[in-house]
Amino acid sequence: MLKRGLLTAAVTALIMPTSAVAATTLMPGVTYTRDVRAVSGRAVVLHVMRMPRHGGLYGLRPVLSNNTVLGRETLPVMQRRVAGVGTVVGVNGDLFKPDTGQPTGVFLRDGVLATRPVPRRSMLGIAFDGRLVVDRLRFAGSWKVAGLEAHPLEDVNRPLADPPGVGLFTPQWNARTPRYPTAKEVVLTGFPRLLTNGWLTGTVATIRRGGGSVVPRGAAILHARGFWARILAREARPGTQVTVRVQLRDLPADVADAIGGGPVLVRNGQAVLRPDESFAPSHMNVRHPRTAVGQRADGRLIFLVAEGRSSRSAGLTHAQLARQMVRLGAVTAVGMDGGGSSTMAFEGRVLNRPSEGALRPVANGLFFYYYGIFAPRPRRAVISPNGDRVADSQVLTARVVRRSSVDLRLVRPNGTIAWRFRDVVAPQRLSRRVGTRGMAEGTWRWVVEATRVQNGRESRMARAFIVNRTLGHLRLSKERMRVVSGKGGRLAIAVNVTRRANVNVSVRSASGRVIRVLQRGEIGRGGHAWRWAGRNALRKVVPSGTYTVRVTARNTLGTVALAKAVRVVRT
Repeated sequence: MLKRGLLTAAVTALIMPTSAVAATTLMPGVTYTRDVRAVSGRAVVLHVMRMPRHGGLYGLRPVLSNNTVLGRETLPVMQRRVAGVGTVVGVNGDLFKPDTGQPTGVFLRDGVLATRPVPRRSMLGIAFDGRLVVDRLRFAGSWKVAGLEAHPLEDVNRPLADPPGVGLFTPQWNARTPRYPTAKEVVLTGFPRLLTNGWLTGTVATIRRGGGSVVPRGAAILHARGFWARILAREARPGTQVTVRVQLRDLPADVADAIGGGPVLVRNGQAVLRPDESFAPSHMNVRHPRTAVGQRADGRLIFLVAEGRSSRSAGLTHAQLARQMVRLGAVTAVGMDGGGSSTMAFEGRVLNRPSEGALRPVANGLFFYYYGIFAPRPRRAVISPNGDRVADSQVLTARVVRRSSVDLRLVRPNGTIAWRFRDVVAPQRLSRRVGTRGMAEGTWRWVVEATRVQNGRESRMARAFIVNRTLGHLRLSKERMRVVSGKGGRLAIAVNVTRRANVNVSVRSASGRVIRVLQRGEIGRGGHAWRWAGRNALRKVVPSGTYTVRVTARNTLGTVALAKAVRVVRT
């Protein structure tokens, strides 16, 4: 048996959107909208997330799947993995190799380089002051043995595309280095994290031939092929010091996080229709599912996912995506991976409909974190504590991710406080069960506030739910009704109504289609009963199957519903 109120439509829209809806607040300052628009004569489903500027209680960060360069994960799995850090919304990130999950472009987190940028493709950088930087980067790397000249470093955590050359592998590679019979490798122990623009030194522990090595923790491996294999083996003797330097030229000094993507969509508020980046015409000019990230002039951020490759949503070309980002107010924007990778998720729940019918594991994601106290939307928008064991109660929760002084309050419809909790707590989930027969009818509020112990930063959220006991105790005379062709059957339906309301009683098929309306109109308080003879609106006996009796009641408190199933067997 089910009981719902009208407000549950907003929750349903989050999990499986079915029509255009108004913006829904997911957490303070963060709203989600599902929109259906005609673009060049075809319908496109757009999922839009609007968020505050990066900084303070909020953070925009790239996330590697599995925390490694290789491998793939779905966005919900990644979000569940970082749930202890904050409340998170996100989209898929960079393009990648389908077989290995290796990102195509740059991945930089806290100044540590995992993969280098691709020439002639834009990336997205996040500055300390919250501005987004969309640009192309140039990679420069070198290695040298103490007392000898420096040599070029071709790549980081990626097999050499065009040997001869020397590449560097760090523990983030998380796999064996490429195997080549003539390759030479040097294992550097005591090697620090691969920070850009620094001089990073390790000690040569061993020299290996043929590749296929695992990178130890706190170490790195220089992997050389061609004539560079001989030079590396000759100069990097065991016990010598080797210094490595990696640089991302054109990256502002105040950017420590970056993720590959492209092409650029919006620059200085203008759509970039021909970005001259290394993408095939089929990528640029054909309508596909698309993902984009942008920033408005006021610093607010935008995630956009456009569905595609289906009869309900045609997808967008690059130019159409750029124009949509301008329409949303972006002054800067860049595309991410698209097609089956295009995903938007909130707290592990996918908001869009993936084009392949199932979630595609991806190489990385771009996540927006809220670090303040978070109160999830109540499971039930309407509760009816009347003792019928249907939606009589629910649990309200609040999550704290930093040690904080908290103040939780349950506020009655008249504004007085029904329950309060104040204390200093460690990161945890706090909860309170509500639902007693003495609760006043009307709108109740769950108000949660927190002040971080470390820095005094304050956060607050409020959620609402309705107590409405108008409808209760739906009863059917049987769970299985036998009907006879030409004669029908007999099912008694009873319900209690506590005040005058507009009541609708209907019988619905398994697909939700209304088969018969038994009541429509206003009735008074008390017990009420109806009978169904197993016939549809045309007075014909229905076929065998499972049917649902649904009762709704509407009054000034809102709308509540009860439903119960009956199995019909036709003989």
